[in-house]
Amino acid sequence: MLGGAVVTATKPAEAIPVFAHRYGLTCQTCHTVVPHLTQFGQSFLAHGYRIPGVNPGGAFPISVRTDFTYQDTGTADPDATTTGPLPKIIVNEIELLTGGSIGSRVSYWGEQYIVDGGFPGRLRELWATYRLTPDDAKIPVVVRAGQFTLPLPLDPETFRETTQPYEIWSQVAGDNPFNFFAPKLGGQVSFGDPSRAISGTAQVMKGYEYPGVPPVGLDTMFTLTRNLGDFALVAYRYDGQRQFSGLGYGNTILITDVHDSFWRNGFAVGWSRGPTELNAVYQIGNDSAADVYKSALISSGGFIQARQALGSRAFAIARWDAISGSTFGRDLTAGLGYGVTKNSRLTFFDTYEKNFQGKSLNVISSELLVAF
Repeated sequence: MLGGAVVTATKPAEAIPVFAHRYGLTCQTCHTVVPHLTQFGQSFLAHGYRIPGVNPGGAFPISVRTDFTYQDTGTADPDATTTGPLPKIIVNEIELLTGGSIGSRVSYWGEQYIVDGGFPGRLRELWATYRLTPDDAKIPVVVRAGQFTLPLPLDPETFRETTQPYEIWSQVAGDNPFNFFAPKLGGQVSFGDPSRAISGTAQVMKGYEYPGVPPVGLDTMFTLTRNLGDFALVAYRYDGQRQFSGLGYGNTILITDVHDSFWRNGFAVGWSRGPTELNAVYQIGNDSAADVYKSALISSGGFIQARQALGSRAFAIARWDAISGSTFGRDLTAGLGYGVTKNSRLTFFDTYEKNFQGKSLNVISSELLVAF
């Protein structure tokens, strides 16, 4: 069966223009086409929204992001009696964002969804950092506490330029609700600057996904990045535990509690030279008991993504995603983006999806981002 969907959205960019106002900069100092970061923008983010040695000016520290979505899902089955949900326009997201620095060592960030997917939203991020080392330290060390997204090789949400998410970071294994997209509550220590030599992070977090199941113990995650000029190598490791209940089927019907100890290992390589960027990620995972029958499960997946800048205002992206385990999927996403103005971006994407049953879905999407 082949389906089709068309999505259009209008939303402010995830970047907050207040940073440009505070430092007297333009949006293009940190971004090429929003929200894609320049090297300066990556360093600005790594330093906690600060430019070492420069005192920022005052600015109202809150931005609002809205997302109006039109979606039309059809079917290619000529015998189907319906074409799926009726076309609809909804206020998909209303979001409040804030961020900045306090003094020379403290930084903060907050991201609150008022509406998310047309439903009441939740807090996504709210954290503060403290830099333990001076500005000129060769190996800066920063501690962070609060609720934050995980430090993956490519950001799964805020700086993602495609409407299609990364499959491996939305993937779950069996009945274990863990995924890399959901934020976590805990603490982090980071060392080094990702744009220089070696850097890394260590996190300790509450084992919980919202709305999810009750928390179980503490999760840990470690990352290590090696910058080699045009190349960057990243490795990460996640360990955790989850407990859930389920109903068994077959010859026996039962309700039982399952305790799952799991880990995920990931490896990434990135290459960038001039207008061209290539990224590849491979991930493998193991669950000791991923379903009500307490079956062990090995999962895996990855993606390859290419981005090409087309002058100063346009870009093209293509990505192939693959996952396997309790779920199977293959996606191919390709599209174009154009910076309509210095603080807005228009994109068009086409995604071809195929699941384990061999069924396919074609999704065409368009999105206009405006920063204010």
